[in-house]
Amino acid sequence: MKTTQNRLMVLALGNDIMGDDGAALAAAKVLRDEFGNEVDIFEVASAGFMLLDLLEGYDKVIIIDTILSTHSPGLIRELTVKELSCRLTSSPHYAGLPEIIGLAKKLELNFPDEVRILVMEIEDPFIIRQGLSPNIERKIPDLVKKVKDIIFDWQKTVTLKNFELTI
Repeated sequence: MKTTQNRLMVLALGNDIMGDDGAALAAAKVLRDEFGNEVDIFEVASAGFMLLDLLEGYDKVIIIDTILSTHSPGLIRELTVKELSCRLTSSPHYAGLPEIIGLAKKLELNFPDEVRILVMEIEDPFIIRQGLSPNIERKIPDLVKKVKDIIFDWQKTVTLKNFELTI
């Protein structure tokens, strides 16, 4: 069920029957335990135009996913929307994300002011199996920490803005 009462969202993309492609989903479960109802956390196995409806109404969103490129498995990177549109590798999750953000602007939807994208490098997103490889499983706490750091920074900024308004 979608709520926007928190104004902050973590959107985890992945498929938990595709091995390491489920890394973002594993991180989302930890984050949900950590934040409870303070931050809306969604786990999604698809993307495309349905993201328009899901992201609408939030102020800030962190998208977490896996990626296959030439970097070492387990490496966590932050990508910009522009970098995603220049990617040469295929991904069923990021297909169209830059276009979706552009469409939201053209349609003047209430879309997030800030979208941060964290990806974890994996070795093979096409292996059908449940569970993460040991290397990726060990990196989940690092991914969770990076997401938490962004959320804490956003919450601090909101608190400071609210304090300034009440003076």
